[in-house]
Amino acid sequence: MIISDIALWEQERHLMPAAVQRGIEYIRSKDITQWEPGKYELEGSHMFALVQETETKPFLDQRPESHQTYTDIQLLVSGLEKMGVSKLTPGLTPVEDNFERGDIAFYDKARIESESEIVLLPGMYAVFFPSDVHRPCCSVVDNGPIKKVVIKIHRDLLRASV
Repeated sequence: MIISDIALWEQERHLMPAAVQRGIEYIRSKDITQWEPGKYELEGSHMFALVQETETKPFLDQRPESHQTYTDIQLLVSGLEKMGVSKLTPGLTPVEDNFERGDIAFYDKARIESESEIVLLPGMYAVFFPSDVHRPCCSVVDNGPIKKVVIKIHRDLLRASV
């Protein structure tokens, strides 16, 4: 997992895989505050953006999730968002496995062992790899509206040298 702020991009870009760099550069080159909710193709099915407008919920009401095929870049556009994050350990078993149909598995809502909490402010982003479990869209204090862009990057792009 990586957490940072788009304001630090020029200082940190060299640390990121090439596909993550392309995803963040795409976000930076557009006025994402004006994007309507929906799906936007960046590099076909290998990299696309999901614009989401939703309401945060209490931490334990949100389900932790992980992916096998896609890495997420989750950039908060507006609002406040808390997320849970932990490593995907061998003993962690999904309660709902949709990897085949939708590249997502969900885990028990109870606190996952060694789960940490992060808070995103507008302009901050988190990169979640398939080895990460994340619990998005949690309330910081009160439930509230958020807008975010989730860039989905296929594992083949991260394996490629460019």
